[in-house]
Amino acid sequence: MKIASIINRKGRHFETVRESVPLIEAVAIMHREAIGSIGVTANRTPEIIGIVSQAELMEGIALRGIHGLTLPVIIFVRRHVLNCSCKDDASHVMQAMTRMRSRHAIVRTGAGTVAGLVSMGDLVAALLEEAQLEAGVLRDMARSHILAASA
Repeated sequence: MKIASIINRKGRHFETVRESVPLIEAVAIMHREAIGSIGVTANRTPEIIGIVSQAELMEGIALRGIHGLTLPVIIFVRRHVLNCSCKDDASHVMQAMTRMRSRHAIVRTGAGTVAGLVSMGDLVAALLEEAQLEAGVLRDMARSHILAASA
């Protein structure tokens, strides 16, 4: 299964905040949108410089206490974010995410623009659905061969 099919079904919207925004604002957006991460862009350009996910939020509070929520989101950003292409195979992206210990990957078009974001959960659900579909097709083929042989 290609990443493009997951993005097309899920949607291409990717929430972002500027690097100077306080962490609490990013958290409020994540809560309101029911998302697990948010992109962080440079103040002067739309370039994505990283993401902040629930893991970075927890680390920030653990290291800086409640005061950390008032600090700029750039302090907490994960800069080494996996990027993948719409043409990439979902299972390969999942393997890369596992190696990087990352639960999110930014999806880019062939031109390099952001097409969306996929989570490990998105990939697991899509690959499970694909496996179930394949199992159903194989089961139907086996049934038709059994019926044809018994006739």
